[in-house]
Amino acid sequence: MTDAPAAPAGPSADDVIDLGALPVTGAYFLARPEVPTRTPFLAAPGPATADGTDPAYRHCWTYAGGGSTIRRELVGMLDGARRKVFVASFFLGDAEVRAALCRAAERLRGGVYVISALDDRSLNRAINEVDDQQPVDKQTEQKRFEELTRQGIWVRGYEGCHAKFAVVDDQVALVSSANLTTHALDVTGENGVVVRAAADVATLARLFARLWQGARWEMPPGDDPVVSGRTATSRAVRVDAPKPGATGPVWTFDDEHHIQEAIEELIDSAREELLLATFSLDSMTANPRLLLDPLRVAVDRGVRVSMLLRGRNNMSTHRADATALAELGVRLRPCRLNHAKGVIADRKRGALFSANFDARHGLTNGVEVGMRLDGTPSLDEAIRYFEQAMRECDLEFVRETTVRALTRLASPVCKPWPLPERLTVAGTDSDWQAMRRATADGGPALYSVDSDGQHLIQVGVQRWTLTPEADGGHRLTRATRERRIPTAAAQLDDWLSSRMSNRTRRGICPATLVRA
Repeated sequence: MTDAPAAPAGPSADDVIDLGALPVTGAYFLARPEVPTRTPFLAAPGPATADGTDPAYRHCWTYAGGGSTIRRELVGMLDGARRKVFVASFFLGDAEVRAALCRAAERLRGGVYVISALDDRSLNRAINEVDDQQPVDKQTEQKRFEELTRQGIWVRGYEGCHAKFAVVDDQVALVSSANLTTHALDVTGENGVVVRAAADVATLARLFARLWQGARWEMPPGDDPVVSGRTATSRAVRVDAPKPGATGPVWTFDDEHHIQEAIEELIDSAREELLLATFSLDSMTANPRLLLDPLRVAVDRGVRVSMLLRGRNNMSTHRADATALAELGVRLRPCRLNHAKGVIADRKRGALFSANFDARHGLTNGVEVGMRLDGTPSLDEAIRYFEQAMRECDLEFVRETTVRALTRLASPVCKPWPLPERLTVAGTDSDWQAMRRATADGGPALYSVDSDGQHLIQVGVQRWTLTPEADGGHRLTRATRERRIPTAAAQLDDWLSSRMSNRTRRGICPATLVRA
C-alpha cells in the first residue's frame, strides 16, 4: 500500500501579515456586535391631581424607538396660546412647530417672540451640535427665520444662548434638551418637562425677558426681513437665584452657574447610584473640578455611576474625557442618537437640563436652562427613560482593541473594506519586509481608494499600493514616501474629525495578506 500524498503545506508565518490582528491603542466608540432593537418608550400611568388638572411637571421626550411626545406637547401649547408666546431654540427647523408658531401669530396679531441663533458665531456652534454628521445649511435656517418674521413673529439673537424652552401665556412652559428640528423631535434622544407650577413658569418667563433685553441681534416682523444689530439693555429683569435642592428652574446665565451647582450638589449627595446623561464631553480632564473630581470621590465611597452619552468619534476631546471617566470606573453607555442631559442621584434627586458636560460652553458660560425635579413623578419617568436608552444603546466604548474590531467604528466617514479579507499578493522582498517592520508597532491599518481606483494601505508612516493582477491576485508596492506623512493613528483622527463626502472611499483595513 502506498502512502497518500501529503497535503500541500500552507504559507509560512513569514509569508502572512494579518493586519486585522494588529493591536490598536486609543479609545473609540464601536458598534456593538449584537445591537438591541429599540422599542417605544411609553409613559407610565401618572397619578391624577385631586382637582383633575394637569400635574405641576410632566415628563416629555423623543426616542427613536417611538412614543415621542415633545412635538405634541409644544404644538398643543402653541395652539392653546391666548396672549403671548416665548420660544428659545438654536433652530426652528420643524415644519409643524413653525406652522403652529405662525398660527399663534395670526391668532394673537403678533405676540410671538423667538430667541434663536442669528449671528454667525452662534449659528456655527449650533450646526456643530445639532448632529455630528447631519448637514445643516445656514441659508436654509436664515430663510426659516425670514418666513417667521413675514408672519408677524419677532426674532432676536442672543450670542451663546443654548437653552431650549418655551413659555405660553405665563401659564405653561416646556423645558427640554431638544433643538426644534424634525430630527430632534423624531429621532435623537431628548427629554424634558412640561411645567405648570406657577412660580416656575414665572421664573422661566423672566429668564426669557432677560434674554430678550440682552439680545444684540434682531429680525423684526416685516415683508423685507433683515438681521440688524441692536443695543443690549442692562439686566433690568430680576431673577431670584434658585434655592439649593429646591424643585424648579436652574440655569447658566453668563456668571450665574446654577446648573453646575446643582450637578455638584447631586453628585456629592449620592450614596448608592448616579445616572448621568450628555451629548458631549469637552475639556473635563482639563477642568477636573467640574465633574471628574466629584465623581472620583463618589466612586471612592462606593457609588455606582453610569453615563448615557453620544458616541462621538469625531471629537478627540470627547474620547479623551470618556477615557478619563472609564478609568474612574464610570460605566459608559454610548449610542449614536443621545442628546438628552441630566444627573440623577439615588433615584430620588435630580435635574434635566440643556447643558453638556462641557467646560467651554454651558457649565461656566453662555445660557442654558434646566429643571430640578427631586421627588417628582417626572423624575421617576426620566429614570425609566435613561435606563431604557442605556439598555438599548447601540455602541460600546473600548480603550484597547484590534484593527479587525475597529472595522465596527461608529463613523460614517469610514467605509467597509472593499476587497476580500484574505488577499494573495506579489511584490519585492524589500517591500514585504518593510510592511512586516511597520506592523511590529501595531495598528491601525488604513486604506483609501484614489480617483483611479487604486487601493492604498497605510501602517505607521508608510504606505503601499495594491494593484490588481490578471491571475486575481494583487501586487504590493511600497509607495514613494512623501516629505511628511502623519502616522496612521493621526490620519484616522483627521478623517474622523472631518465631514467628508459619503462618496469618499477610505476606512479601516482588516485584510490578511499572503505572499504569493
